[in-house]
Amino acid sequence: MSSRLELLRDLPDWLLRWLWLAVAAVGLVSGTLLREQVAADPHALGPHTISLLGPLVGATAFLSAACLLDRLTRRAWIAAGGLFFVLCVPFLGLLGSPIVHWEGDDSFRYSTYAHHILAERTLWGADGLLHGVPYYVDQPGYRYLLAATIALLGGEHRGLQLFHMAAMLAGTIGLLAAASPRGDRPATVGLALFLLGAAPYAAKNILYGYTEWFTVLLAMLATRSVLKTQWLAAVVILALMPFVRQNLLVVSLVLAVALLVTTRRYWLGLPYLALLGLPLYHNAYYADRWQLLVTNRGSEVELEAGWFANIWEVVFEALSKVPHYLGYHPDQDLGTIAIAVMFVPLGTGLAGWLLSRLESPGRWMLAAVAVAAIGPTLVLGHGSYPRFVYVNLTVTVLSYWMIRELTGRRNPSPRRPGA
Repeated sequence: MSSRLELLRDLPDWLLRWLWLAVAAVGLVSGTLLREQVAADPHALGPHTISLLGPLVGATAFLSAACLLDRLTRRAWIAAGGLFFVLCVPFLGLLGSPIVHWEGDDSFRYSTYAHHILAERTLWGADGLLHGVPYYVDQPGYRYLLAATIALLGGEHRGLQLFHMAAMLAGTIGLLAAASPRGDRPATVGLALFLLGAAPYAAKNILYGYTEWFTVLLAMLATRSVLKTQWLAAVVILALMPFVRQNLLVVSLVLAVALLVTTRRYWLGLPYLALLGLPLYHNAYYADRWQLLVTNRGSEVELEAGWFANIWEVVFEALSKVPHYLGYHPDQDLGTIAIAVMFVPLGTGLAGWLLSRLESPGRWMLAAVAVAAIGPTLVLGHGSYPRFVYVNLTVTVLSYWMIRELTGRRNPSPRRPGA
């Protein structure tokens, strides 16, 4: 594989320039032709929004090509950003067009909470508007990000969706910029191809207004912080990941403990634990209830029979989700399967390959992350495949770079805070 990658380095630079022009041309034409479909329907996601996938997918494709050709330079980052904005040109007149969500959907709930937070100028999560209780019922963190973005941009509209895509692209650029100099070109190329394959679903997730894209963005930022040895930033972001998706609590703990132990900066445990308790503080203040975990966990097992039947129910549920990690879900339509198969089998294979590249204790640490990420979603959470698979695979793959950096680093003289 390494020899084939070396051959790609010898390809001429003009190939990348022509790719930029080709992607820009296709994106501009398709965006212009399909623009009226977007304008005619205010719903956040649907067949009418397929052209809105173009900016993130096109820019990510350019980045992946730059990685394959070993041209991940500052010029490539700027070119990818420029391509993104060029692909947004057909939608400039729609940036202020308000979007709506299907009532009862996750995105509808987060939108409702975010607008209430802004209208009332409160930090109360507003779950009581839909569930009649003052504590967190749904995943807590994303509503605050959404509220901040609505306040920044002046509304929940198409411009907000493209802004979130731009943030995702910036995270991808920052991640690849930090990973590419680490001397592991095959793994970096694998990462770039995986991110490209996942880009259509990432864009779809953003358009829908789900939380998973932001969780992945936080994982990208945490990985970049570790690779840049920005330890405080890394533990802060790791603590915020379960604030957005609580099923990643154990993943966050594993990575945070690994960081504290390998760097011997144990004082970082204080800000980490302080931020990890955000849901607890909210529920104690607004609901007089000491509760850390949300109540809407989407359990798919009943566990109401005997112990043997319960074990069999969990095993059966877990086995039924094996095809999900191969890109197939028996209850999904062809369009969903087509998007999933673009990155899920690659991500599963890449995670296994990266696991084999590590030595102990790094290999065991990455295995623990994978189990901690996938395990809860085997019996908790459901709907809108491949939401959970997308997060689980991406977090596992990105953890390879964090663990590789941490287990290869020894620092016997820890710095004091502020040093």
